[in-house]
Amino acid sequence: MNIRTTLIASSLIAASLVSGAAHAVLQGRDLNGSAGSFEAYYDTVLDITWLANANMNGGMDWAAANTWAAQLNINGYDNWRLPTVEPVNGSTFNYSYSTNGSTDVGYNITSPQNEMAHLFYVTLGNPGYVTPDGAVSGCGSSANTCLDNVGPFTNLQADSYWSATEYAPGSTSAWRFSMLNGGQRASVTGNGLYALAVSPGDVAAVSEAQTYALMLAGLGLIGWRARRRG
Repeated sequence: MNIRTTLIASSLIAASLVSGAAHAVLQGRDLNGSAGSFEAYYDTVLDITWLANANMNGGMDWAAANTWAAQLNINGYDNWRLPTVEPVNGSTFNYSYSTNGSTDVGYNITSPQNEMAHLFYVTLGNPGYVTPDGAVSGCGSSANTCLDNVGPFTNLQADSYWSATEYAPGSTSAWRFSMLNGGQRASVTGNGLYALAVSPGDVAAVSEAQTYALMLAGLGLIGWRARRRG
Protein backbone atom coordinates (compact mmCIF):
# COMPACT_ATOMS: atom_id res chain seq x y z
CA MET A 1 0.00 0.00 0.00
CA ASN A 2 1.53 3.38 -0.99
CA ILE A 3 1.67 6.47 1.23
CA ARG A 4 -1.26 8.17 -0.45
CA THR A 5 -3.50 5.12 -0.11
CA THR A 6 -2.49 4.70 3.53
CA LEU A 7 -3.28 8.31 4.36
CA ILE A 8 -6.65 8.21 2.65
CA ALA A 9 -7.52 4.96 4.40
CA SER A 10 -6.53 6.45 7.74
CA SER A 11 -8.71 9.46 7.04
CA LEU A 12 -11.71 7.29 6.25
CA ILE A 13 -11.20 5.32 9.45
CA ALA A 14 -11.03 8.54 11.47
CA ALA A 15 -14.21 9.80 9.85
CA SER A 16 -16.05 6.59 10.59
CA LEU A 17 -15.02 6.61 14.25
CA VAL A 18 -16.66 9.93 15.01
CA SER A 19 -19.89 10.67 13.17
CA GLY A 20 -20.11 14.17 11.82
CA ALA A 21 -16.55 15.10 12.78
CA ALA A 22 -15.39 18.33 11.23
CA HIS A 23 -12.64 17.96 8.68
CA ALA A 24 -10.60 19.98 6.26
CA VAL A 25 -8.41 19.09 3.34
CA LEU A 26 -4.75 20.02 2.91
CA GLN A 27 -3.24 19.48 -0.52
CA GLY A 28 0.53 19.16 -0.84
CA ARG A 29 2.31 21.75 -2.98
CA ASP A 30 5.78 21.18 -4.43
CA LEU A 31 7.67 24.48 -4.51
CA ASN A 32 11.17 23.23 -5.32
CA GLY A 33 10.61 20.68 -8.07
CA SER A 34 11.44 17.71 -5.85
CA ALA A 35 8.84 14.98 -6.12
CA GLY A 36 9.82 13.54 -2.76
CA SER A 37 8.51 16.34 -0.56
CA PHE A 38 6.02 19.17 -0.23
CA GLU A 39 7.09 22.61 0.92
CA ALA A 40 3.55 23.93 1.40
CA TYR A 41 -0.05 22.79 1.86
CA TYR A 42 -3.11 24.39 0.32
CA ASP A 43 -6.05 24.65 2.71
CA THR A 44 -9.16 24.19 0.59
CA VAL A 45 -11.45 25.51 3.33
CA LEU A 46 -9.61 28.72 4.19
CA ASP A 47 -8.27 29.23 0.65
CA ILE A 48 -4.74 29.87 1.87
CA THR A 49 -1.48 27.99 1.55
CA TRP A 50 0.46 27.08 4.69
CA LEU A 51 4.24 26.81 4.65
CA ALA A 52 5.08 23.22 5.62
CA ASN A 53 7.97 24.19 7.90
CA ALA A 54 6.29 25.75 10.92
CA ASN A 55 9.51 27.04 12.49
CA MET A 56 11.91 28.35 9.88
CA ASN A 57 13.31 31.26 11.86
CA GLY A 58 12.87 30.60 15.58
CA GLY A 59 11.37 33.01 18.07
CA MET A 60 10.92 36.65 17.02
CA ASP A 61 9.18 39.77 18.22
CA TRP A 62 6.04 40.78 16.33
CA ALA A 63 7.66 43.34 14.02
CA ALA A 64 10.46 40.95 13.10
CA ALA A 65 7.99 38.14 12.45
CA ASN A 66 5.93 40.29 10.08
CA THR A 67 9.07 41.43 8.27
CA TRP A 68 10.35 37.85 7.99
CA ALA A 69 7.09 36.66 6.43
CA ALA A 70 6.88 39.59 4.02
CA GLN A 71 10.45 39.01 2.82
CA LEU A 72 10.20 35.23 2.60
CA ASN A 73 11.00 33.78 -0.81
CA ILE A 74 10.66 30.05 -1.38
CA ASN A 75 12.05 29.32 -4.85
CA GLY A 76 10.30 32.33 -6.34
CA TYR A 77 7.12 32.13 -4.24
CA ASP A 78 7.25 35.38 -2.30
CA ASN A 79 3.67 36.37 -1.39
CA TRP A 80 3.75 35.36 2.29
CA ARG A 81 2.34 36.82 5.49
CA LEU A 82 1.49 35.80 9.04
CA PRO A 83 -1.94 34.22 9.70
CA THR A 84 -4.70 36.69 10.52
CA VAL A 85 -7.29 36.97 13.29
CA GLU A 86 -10.68 38.47 12.47
CA PRO A 87 -13.74 38.88 14.74
CA VAL A 88 -15.62 35.61 15.16
CA ASN A 89 -18.90 37.54 14.82
CA GLY A 90 -17.78 39.02 11.51
CA SER A 91 -17.85 42.65 12.64
CA THR A 92 -16.14 43.71 15.89
CA PHE A 93 -13.79 42.00 18.31
CA ASN A 94 -15.27 40.69 21.53
CA TYR A 95 -12.49 40.75 24.11
CA SER A 96 -14.45 38.78 26.70
CA TYR A 97 -13.15 35.34 27.66
CA SER A 98 -15.09 32.26 26.55
CA THR A 99 -14.44 28.53 26.35
CA ASN A 100 -16.88 27.77 23.53
CA GLY A 101 -15.39 29.92 20.78
CA SER A 102 -18.15 32.52 20.91
CA THR A 103 -15.71 35.38 21.61
CA ASP A 104 -12.25 36.22 20.34
CA VAL A 105 -10.38 35.48 23.58
CA GLY A 106 -10.27 31.96 24.95
CA TYR A 107 -10.52 28.40 23.69
CA ASN A 108 -12.29 26.25 21.08
CA ILE A 109 -12.40 29.00 18.46
CA THR A 110 -13.32 27.21 15.26
CA SER A 111 -14.31 30.21 13.16
CA PRO A 112 -12.58 30.33 9.75
CA GLN A 113 -11.99 34.00 10.53
CA ASN A 114 -9.17 32.81 12.80
CA GLU A 115 -6.71 30.95 10.61
CA MET A 116 -4.46 29.35 13.24
CA ALA A 117 -7.34 28.44 15.55
CA HIS A 118 -9.15 26.83 12.62
CA LEU A 119 -6.01 24.88 11.70
CA PHE A 120 -5.51 23.69 15.28
CA TYR A 121 -9.09 22.70 16.15
CA VAL A 122 -10.80 21.91 12.85
CA THR A 123 -8.13 20.84 10.36
CA LEU A 124 -5.90 18.97 12.79
CA GLY A 125 -8.61 18.08 15.31
CA ASN A 126 -6.69 18.97 18.46
CA PRO A 127 -8.38 19.51 21.84
CA GLY A 128 -8.04 22.66 23.94
CA TYR A 129 -7.01 23.12 27.55
CA VAL A 130 -10.70 23.35 28.40
CA THR A 131 -13.71 21.87 26.65
CA PRO A 132 -16.46 24.10 25.22
CA ASP A 133 -18.47 23.64 28.43
CA GLY A 134 -15.52 24.80 30.54
CA ALA A 135 -14.27 21.47 31.90
CA VAL A 136 -10.51 20.98 32.12
CA SER A 137 -9.49 18.53 29.39
CA GLY A 138 -6.25 17.33 30.95
CA CYS A 139 -3.84 18.71 28.34
CA GLY A 140 -2.08 22.03 28.04
CA SER A 141 1.17 21.65 29.96
CA SER A 142 4.67 21.24 28.56
CA ALA A 143 4.58 17.62 29.75
CA ASN A 144 1.17 16.96 28.17
CA THR A 145 0.48 19.38 25.34
CA CYS A 146 -2.81 19.65 23.46
CA LEU A 147 -0.95 19.42 20.15
CA ASP A 148 -1.78 15.76 19.60
CA ASN A 149 -1.83 16.03 15.80
CA VAL A 150 0.63 18.06 13.73
CA GLY A 151 -0.62 16.72 10.39
CA PRO A 152 1.91 16.95 7.55
CA PHE A 153 3.70 19.97 9.04
CA THR A 154 7.32 19.89 10.19
CA ASN A 155 8.66 21.69 13.27
CA LEU A 156 5.22 22.73 14.51
CA GLN A 157 5.97 23.86 18.05
CA ALA A 158 3.76 23.31 21.09
CA ASP A 159 4.13 26.99 21.86
CA SER A 160 2.74 30.42 20.96
CA TYR A 161 2.64 31.78 17.39
CA TRP A 162 2.18 35.35 16.22
CA SER A 163 -0.71 36.46 14.06
CA ALA A 164 -0.45 39.44 11.72
CA THR A 165 -3.25 41.23 13.56
CA GLU A 166 -2.85 44.01 16.08
CA TYR A 167 -4.81 43.33 19.26
CA ALA A 168 -6.40 46.78 19.29
CA PRO A 169 -5.66 50.02 17.39
CA GLY A 170 -2.70 51.77 18.93
CA SER A 171 -1.96 48.99 21.40
CA THR A 172 1.43 47.44 22.09
CA SER A 173 0.00 43.93 21.75
CA ALA A 174 -0.93 41.58 18.93
CA TRP A 175 -3.08 38.46 18.71
CA ARG A 176 -1.29 35.21 19.32
CA PHE A 177 -2.39 31.57 19.26
CA SER A 178 -1.01 28.84 21.52
CA MET A 179 -0.30 25.48 19.93
CA LEU A 180 0.42 24.28 23.47
CA ASN A 181 -3.12 24.63 24.82
CA GLY A 182 -5.32 26.00 22.01
CA GLY A 183 -5.79 29.42 23.60
CA GLN A 184 -6.06 32.72 21.75
CA ARG A 185 -5.29 36.04 23.40
CA ALA A 186 -2.99 39.07 23.26
CA SER A 187 0.78 39.11 23.67
CA VAL A 188 3.06 42.13 24.02
CA THR A 189 4.67 42.75 20.62
CA GLY A 190 8.17 42.69 22.10
CA ASN A 191 7.86 39.04 23.15
CA GLY A 192 9.68 36.36 21.20
CA LEU A 193 7.12 33.98 19.67
CA TYR A 194 7.19 31.58 16.73
CA ALA A 195 5.94 32.42 13.24
CA LEU A 196 4.15 30.36 10.60
CA ALA A 197 3.85 31.80 7.10
CA VAL A 198 0.78 31.60 4.86
CA SER A 199 0.07 32.79 1.33
CA PRO A 200 -3.34 33.88 -0.01
CA GLY A 201 -5.02 31.34 -2.28
CA ASP A 202 -3.33 28.37 -3.92
CA VAL A 203 0.34 29.09 -4.59
CA ALA A 204 0.94 26.21 -6.97
CA ALA A 205 -1.90 24.06 -8.24
CA VAL A 206 -0.01 20.97 -9.41
CA SER A 207 -1.51 18.07 -11.30
CA GLU A 208 -2.20 14.89 -9.34
CA ALA A 209 -1.07 16.47 -6.07
CA GLN A 210 -1.30 14.09 -3.17
CA THR A 211 -4.26 15.11 -1.03
CA TYR A 212 -4.15 14.72 2.72
CA ALA A 213 -7.79 14.32 3.72
CA LEU A 214 -7.16 15.24 7.32
CA MET A 215 -10.25 13.99 9.03
CA LEU A 216 -8.17 14.19 12.18
CA ALA A 217 -10.83 16.08 14.07
CA GLY A 218 -12.24 12.63 14.72
CA LEU A 219 -8.94 11.39 16.09
CA GLY A 220 -8.58 14.55 18.17
CA LEU A 221 -12.00 14.03 19.67
CA ILE A 222 -11.17 10.42 20.42
CA GLY A 223 -7.99 11.51 22.22
CA TRP A 224 -9.92 14.13 24.19
CA ARG A 225 -12.58 11.62 25.19
CA ALA A 226 -9.89 9.17 26.27
CA ARG A 227 -8.38 11.86 28.47
CA ARG A 228 -11.76 12.64 29.97
CA ARG A 229 -12.30 8.96 30.72
CA GLY A 230 -8.82 8.74 32.24
